[in-house]
Amino acid sequence: MQTYWLKFTNGSEGHCEGASEFDAVSIAEHLTDKTVAGGDAFKYNQGKNPNVAALPYPAFPMIWQFDHPKHGKTPTFCFGGADCRGKSACPRNYSCTS
Repeated sequence: MQTYWLKFTNGSEGHCEGASEFDAVSIAEHLTDKTVAGGDAFKYNQGKNPNVAALPYPAFPMIWQFDHPKHGKTPTFCFGGADCRGKSACPRNYSCTS
């Protein structure tokens, strides 16, 4: 599963996991009854919507997270998802949890 930071049309933001960007957007829209900003213009154009960005780690607030049958959920320890979106690692010199 991949982790994504999503921004909705009402200005709220959150993290959702999915097998792809399309899955994460679809799951988040279904569970929240909100629309991800950019909408249908980017629905089949993955990687282009500026309101959907990959995250290096699961983050708060959480919309949905995959619960692996053997290993469970990946710990959510990123409290600055908006700052980390689009990066491959946390940009801070210290942990968000410290």
